[in-house]
Amino acid sequence: MLNHEYDGIREYDNPIPAWWNWIFLGSFVFSVFYFVHYHMGNGVSVKDAYAVEMEAIEKVRAEEALAAAKNVSEEKLAGLMADPAAVAAGEAKFKTVCVACHGQKGEGLIGPNLTDAYWLHGDGSLMAIRDVVINGVVEKGMVAWGKTMPPDELNKVVAYVGTLRGKNEPGKEPQGEKHEVATN
Repeated sequence: MLNHEYDGIREYDNPIPAWWNWIFLGSFVFSVFYFVHYHMGNGVSVKDAYAVEMEAIEKVRAEEALAAAKNVSEEKLAGLMADPAAVAAGEAKFKTVCVACHGQKGEGLIGPNLTDAYWLHGDGSLMAIRDVVINGVVEKGMVAWGKTMPPDELNKVVAYVGTLRGKNEPGKEPQGEKHEVATN
């Protein structure tokens, strides 16, 4: 017993358990080696390892996008327009990411009307629409969706927008040049 008492409580003079001392010593030795290896030696930091992994992932994504871009043509996009499931999937994505600027029916709000025969960027062909969706229109505030949207999903959105051509929904006034394109 120790020689002091507090509110009737007396303290025993028990030593710290040996296992606790060994864990503490082991942790200290590990931290020294860890510091030397990662901060003074040749250890790869978590940040650097993450950067290397992300670079590899971006390379794979770029190769996939390039392969997907090579396999796309006006005819393949027109084929997607004829597939009701693809058009429905494109419409669902359109309603989550495009509606804020182009409206529920593509009638145009901030962005241009997608249902008339006038096109600000390109000639209204499916490939021109795809190019605008992929690269965006930065000066007008349109996001380049090619960096964030998978190619298959992007093509379905383009197919859906292709189905909107020629519907002439009342909305934003015509902008750009008039281009007559074959509609669905």
